Amino acid sequence: MQMADARRRHDWNIASSVMALTAEINRDRRRRRKPFKPDDFNPYTATKPVPARATVRQVASLSGAAFHPSIVSLGPSDSCPKSEPEPPTSNC
Repeated sequence: MQMADARRRHDWNIASSVMALTAEINRDRRRRRKPFKPDDFNPYTATKPVPARATVRQVASLSGAAFHPSIVSLGPSDSCPKSEPEPPTSNC
């Protein structure tokens, strides 16, 4: 059963590449700005979940923590100073 499944996945990888190429050649760039990928046509490709966007305040409320904006703010005075690069050394 494993060999049959591997063969089926291999065949779909090839077929989806051909389908993506055909779709990309005929794509109207004004109507669809995102290029096609083989994963768009392959039924064996697992869809990756899109990460949810959240603010620090929302994450704090979900975790039950208190959010204090004055503590979190990183202004120009709070930023880390840049370090100076080391001078080049020669091995000659």
